[in-house]
Amino acid sequence: MSASDSSVYELGKKVADKLLFATSTFTKRAFQVVAERIILKDAANERIVGMHSIFDRVWRSLGDKDVRVIGIYGMGGVGKTTLLKQISHKFFDVLNNFDVVIWVSVSIDPQLEKIQEEIGKKIGLFDQYSWRNGNLEDKASDIFRILIEKKFVLLMDDIWERVDLLKVGVPFPIPANGSKLIFTTRSIKICSLMEADMKFRVDCLADEKAWELFLSHVGYETLYSHPEIPEIARAIVKDCGGLPLALVEVGSALTNQKTSEYWIDAAEVFKRLTFSFPGMYYTFPVSKHGHDHSLEVEKSMHSVVDRIFSSLQLSYDSLQKEVFKSCLLYCSLFPSGYKIPKRDLIDYWIGEGFLDNRLGTQKRGHYMIDVLLNACLLEEEDDDYVTLHDMIRDMILWITNDIEVGRGGYYLVYTDAGLREAPETEEWEHVSRLSVMRNRIENLIHTAPVCPDLETLFLNSNYLKTIDSGFFRYTGSLKVLNLSNNPSLTELPSAISDLTSLQHLDLSRTGIQDLSTKLNKRVKLKCLNLEYTPGLSTIPPISNLSMLHVLRLLECGFLIEVSSDGAERLIEDLLCLKSLSMLSITLKSFQAVEKLLSSHKLQNCIQSLWLRSLHQAKSPEVALADLKHLKSLCISECINLEELRVDFGGEAQNIAESRCFHFLDEVNIDGCSKLRDLTWLILAPNLKRLKISECSAIEQIINVGKLGEFPEMMTNLIPFSKLKYLALRNLPNLISIYWRVLPFPDLKESDVVNCPMIQNLPPPHLNKVERCEIMEPISNHVKAD
Repeated sequence: MSASDSSVYELGKKVADKLLFATSTFTKRAFQVVAERIILKDAANERIVGMHSIFDRVWRSLGDKDVRVIGIYGMGGVGKTTLLKQISHKFFDVLNNFDVVIWVSVSIDPQLEKIQEEIGKKIGLFDQYSWRNGNLEDKASDIFRILIEKKFVLLMDDIWERVDLLKVGVPFPIPANGSKLIFTTRSIKICSLMEADMKFRVDCLADEKAWELFLSHVGYETLYSHPEIPEIARAIVKDCGGLPLALVEVGSALTNQKTSEYWIDAAEVFKRLTFSFPGMYYTFPVSKHGHDHSLEVEKSMHSVVDRIFSSLQLSYDSLQKEVFKSCLLYCSLFPSGYKIPKRDLIDYWIGEGFLDNRLGTQKRGHYMIDVLLNACLLEEEDDDYVTLHDMIRDMILWITNDIEVGRGGYYLVYTDAGLREAPETEEWEHVSRLSVMRNRIENLIHTAPVCPDLETLFLNSNYLKTIDSGFFRYTGSLKVLNLSNNPSLTELPSAISDLTSLQHLDLSRTGIQDLSTKLNKRVKLKCLNLEYTPGLSTIPPISNLSMLHVLRLLECGFLIEVSSDGAERLIEDLLCLKSLSMLSITLKSFQAVEKLLSSHKLQNCIQSLWLRSLHQAKSPEVALADLKHLKSLCISECINLEELRVDFGGEAQNIAESRCFHFLDEVNIDGCSKLRDLTWLILAPNLKRLKISECSAIEQIINVGKLGEFPEMMTNLIPFSKLKYLALRNLPNLISIYWRVLPFPDLKESDVVNCPMIQNLPPPHLNKVERCEIMEPISNHVKAD
């Protein structure tokens, strides 16, 4: 135990001893605590626009005797403090049986003495000179002595780390004393550390509620003082992204401004300041309208944006490690509102060197994402994606353009900007990371940019056809290059072979045809993505890329056209890659499949597998159950396949415990005209997307007769309980999905086409289904609850 740990332990022990002594020796006496209304600045006037539902749920939970601790969490500026203030005032607006209601503002740098001081003021201790000058332990003992006899509510606002209630002197709420603790935080992790019984997330406002909140601060009279102002105001509200902090700040700044010219200037400046182009925070250009008040508007909006971003930056600053901050900053390279695939993000971080190989790059990558999700800096979408709130993204770019300039490089982001040409090469000079994804750039033929600090370049999702042969001549530090989603790009420039620092190369969904010589020097390459490259005919020996961690070859043209022997040689090359941890691949040879699945190392690497045109196999026994990390499986054009027999490699009674297909969330079966069923899907409890098409012989997806062979699988079995998308197309003999109607609790989209015999369809009245297409011909056999 270190000296610091020892001192903390001794302090805690002293406090505990004193609290026990106070509890045992304290004689009950009348101690009247006056439950005065908490005086909070402007609290009575603050409206909880758009938060009535969550307010009601929090208030109802206070009536549950088993709910002792309530955590309210969400991103910065979302209205958590406002909600807590309204809850505090509710205690004085209605009859309640609490003796004392205590408000404490904690903040990012909590000091136990200040927390004790706030509590002491509320319960009458602060007026005693001797108490004010006492030590931490004595104050804690006195607070405990009073509160242990009271039924109290402690409201703690803005917690950034666990607060030890014992050291403060606050008895932990238990059902017996009926006391409650309610706190706000930006981290869901804090909710767990504070032992919250219930957690409530506060989200940004929907469009109309955002408009309502903005109107309440700008004022009805101002908003309708000129006929053009409402339309301008709507645009400003949209740019606020539903964030209450931004809506309140901007609305308050524009109150009493009743000229359309002022509003036009304000809208332009606010959009520019939150669009985050480099250098823009340090100048005050005159508006193109040339109005006399342009400088006033600029300064006003600049002040507003600074206050918004400074508040949001606290969440960034609270990240405990620089690598967490680097991972977050990286997310700003994507367009506004973009759903970032988690797997891609992890691949980029591997290429950048953010992830420690010793801990396992994939696990470490998911841990990094969880840290950012817990801090409410990222938001999760459909389990496999994350998004950035627009204001968080703008704040991040604000930070990068402030911090990185001093380090010799900054972020340059022109996503979704309608560019037909790349930014001028002069702009690249001090850039460390540049993203021009989702534009209309066709050619990169201007002078080679001189950018010695450039480490990441996103050119994906453009219209690229040509890249000049010397374009990459002066980008020697480049680690991550993304050229994906450029289907007209058929050739890479020769200078790419000189990028000796390159660690991540994404050529997926391009028209690239030949890589035989372009990657020979890429010994540092860690991630290579060649998915969906139908024209790619030649690749270098994969074994030369000895440092590869991630290799994505799904629907790579080389594998589609290669002979059976060539595919087996590729598998042998893969076995030479000692660092490989993630693989996606398409195979057309059953011998290659057997060779792939016979390797324990490769079994643990496979994330996505496409089995195509395995014509010779009727009932192959494939060790798919050994693919513990398989997420996506596609089987297509296997015209002789009658049954996919899953080899479990053990006794049947151990199947239920094997957790096989635990990560499998997507299955696509197409063109297997003799396939009769897919009963093995019951072993995929987390399946989210299922598409079956052009399988004319299939009668049952889950064959009940086969389930009878494994009675242990029938216990509490509810197949497809996490399915979100179901597509059944051109299955003329399909009778049932399962022997009875399934509830499909998570189903959001279903698509049933040309399945005339089907019965027991998903109930059409399911509340969560957002899109449901059932197209003729479907016979009268159709049944649905």
